[in-house]
Amino acid sequence: MAIHASRASARPRFTPSLQQIAVAQLGARLIVYRVNRRPAQREQLLGMLAMAQALGALPTPEFDALSAILDQLQASEVAHG
Repeated sequence: MAIHASRASARPRFTPSLQQIAVAQLGARLIVYRVNRRPAQREQLLGMLAMAQALGALPTPEFDALSAILDQLQASEVAHG
């Protein structure tokens, strides 16, 4: 049987903020989109971006940065496509 320090259970648990959750979810889907490049994935990302910003979970600078990345990816698809 393991013996734990008495303070181990007293440590506070990490609770991610809404912004951290939004960025993690959007980042994961952005990676999948970069690999597969399916139009439906892009539409899903755009919808998630708009929803996250509307709910206040994604500040404007992050929204702008992720939108710019999506625009660049779409432009590269058109150029190579």
